Amino acid sequence: MEFLKGYISNSNRRVVVTLNKPSQFIWSLIDNVILLSKGRVVYEGPRFDMESFFAFHKRPTPARFSPLEHYLAVVNNFRQSNAAVNWETALKEWQEEADEDEGDDLADDIELCFPTAIPDVHIPQTNHERSGAPQKLCCCGSRCNTFCELLRRYILNMLRNPGMLLIRFVMYTALSLILGVLFFDVQQDESYLAVNPRAALLFYSSSFYIFMIVSILPFLANDLQIRDKETLNGFYHPATHHLASAVASIPAVLILALVISLILVGMVKLQGAVNFFVILALALWCAESAAFLMSILVRNYIIGIVLLAGMFGMAMAVEGFMLVPSIFPAWLQWTYYVPFHTYAWRSLMYNEFAGSPSGMAVLEAYEIQESNIYNDMIVLLFYSVAIHLACLGMVVLLGSQSSSVQKMKKS
Repeated sequence: MEFLKGYISNSNRRVVVTLNKPSQFIWSLIDNVILLSKGRVVYEGPRFDMESFFAFHKRPTPARFSPLEHYLAVVNNFRQSNAAVNWETALKEWQEEADEDEGDDLADDIELCFPTAIPDVHIPQTNHERSGAPQKLCCCGSRCNTFCELLRRYILNMLRNPGMLLIRFVMYTALSLILGVLFFDVQQDESYLAVNPRAALLFYSSSFYIFMIVSILPFLANDLQIRDKETLNGFYHPATHHLASAVASIPAVLILALVISLILVGMVKLQGAVNFFVILALALWCAESAAFLMSILVRNYIIGIVLLAGMFGMAMAVEGFMLVPSIFPAWLQWTYYVPFHTYAWRSLMYNEFAGSPSGMAVLEAYEIQESNIYNDMIVLLFYSVAIHLACLGMVVLLGSQSSSVQKMKKS
């Protein structure tokens, strides 16, 4: 802390630190404080003004008591006598009183406390401060601006965080190159030596590439933690955050599908390059949508990875490559139509083998000769939209339950 103090002493630099119960020595080195409680700002301003703030609300620091420990105890309502203070509006009340007494306003106070702060920054109001407001507004004044800002932030996070896109891009590229080299000399006729490897490659494309989507769950879990704090402060509705995240994930899916398609179609000479790309992109977006839903339902991302991997693994077994639907046990035949993997794989197969008598024979062997590739694309798109609608429903439901719990605690 002493180093940081010297680091900013002769410059316009600013250092922001997050502390949980700092020692008295560190506390004495801090200039300005933002005190949080339950995700909300209780106090913001110079450290030496904090005693005045708490004294104004009839909570002065007792004699021979650590001021910092007293402030933390008071704002977290560790004592029953403190429960009557509404800390959500306490800062505003104190600032208004200070303005009346000193003939100053809040903007001047902020400028005094933070002289090098960014100019013209509007601090969004919380829901409690927007009494009678018809809708939640962002700092730019509209829901659309909130959506656009969240969209921009998610895309920037993908570009800055290598785990969200870069590492996945490298892994998908490496796997596609390995597959391209392995299947480079596969025959292009309809013999068994040509059909079996290509069918296996298409199964891999509709299964393992989808399976790898589970790697995004840790980053979704971290993003949801940030969302919870921001929605608790009333900056936006969680549904807006999900819509922005869902839309922002589309470019990443398209990039991954494009690199896979370019490598496999180019090296293995698969048929229907455009259809291959579209089918793969839709399948990956379905998988990404499922990852979003799992991150909402299971907040522990390790458990979420296990559950989602298990679901994808079961889907691989029933999508029609290992066993054709007619030899499924009678009571399990319905499972063939449940996973989106089925529609991805059989549309890739139809795209590859349809158009010739021998190719139709291959499709008949897998009992997919009557498939319609465009209908399957629509089904994949419907799956993605349906999953995201389920995500929105869960977000709204969980958000309303959280609001009810907060109201019960306050009452």
